[in-house]
Amino acid sequence: MLQMINKQQGFTLLEVLLAVSITAMIGIGASQLLSSTVSTKNATDVRAQQLRSIQRMDFWLKRDLWQIAGRKTKDIYGNPTDIVTTANDYDIEFTHSGLAALPFGEIKRSNLQRVAYAVRSHESDYCKDAIKPQDETEQGQCFVRIFWPALDLAPNSEPIVQVVLDEIVEVRFYFRGQLIDLQNPINSVIIQDWQEEWPSPYLTSNLLEDLAQIKVEITTKQLGKLERWYEVPRYAYTQP
Repeated sequence: MLQMINKQQGFTLLEVLLAVSITAMIGIGASQLLSSTVSTKNATDVRAQQLRSIQRMDFWLKRDLWQIAGRKTKDIYGNPTDIVTTANDYDIEFTHSGLAALPFGEIKRSNLQRVAYAVRSHESDYCKDAIKPQDETEQGQCFVRIFWPALDLAPNSEPIVQVVLDEIVEVRFYFRGQLIDLQNPINSVIIQDWQEEWPSPYLTSNLLEDLAQIKVEITTKQLGKLERWYEVPRYAYTQP
């Protein structure tokens, strides 16, 4: 009589270790891939947010520069201030139009406004509405828009500040235009190269400044250096 014997064969220890090793390698690879995907998404989101912020900043700056008006103002000491100037404690300061001339009682408010743009440290009150970096040891900067309720400033005039762009490394303004001699046009000076200050250092009492273009270079931590050109109103012939 023959007896049938069933032998049950299992995995050897080596096969089990090999299977566990392969599973672990797949798990590690999947984890690294997921981590890389999340990191890429986070970096993309940061860049997208920075780009949206730059677009909003560009909207404010473009709107203001496209409406530069030929109106000089007075500072808190009563001294005259140029229509467009880099001489004060800002990257640029100028007068622009475009406000609704709403009446205050019997007095109609001007549609002009004095505005300035500047880079300020996060430690200053100018950047109090900015998003501070998580690393408190890292000192950041913000780009702010500053404007005043009145054109001619009183000694106690307080500016209103808007943070238009955060995490700024540097912002630089450049200017190009011409200086016109209305009495003798042949003496007019055309400024073809970009210069970092306005009014032009070549300006004399017999010349009329005619600003044509402004170039802005913005350097951010996420996107590096960006460049934007703005055409400005040719107000030279109509300024009072």
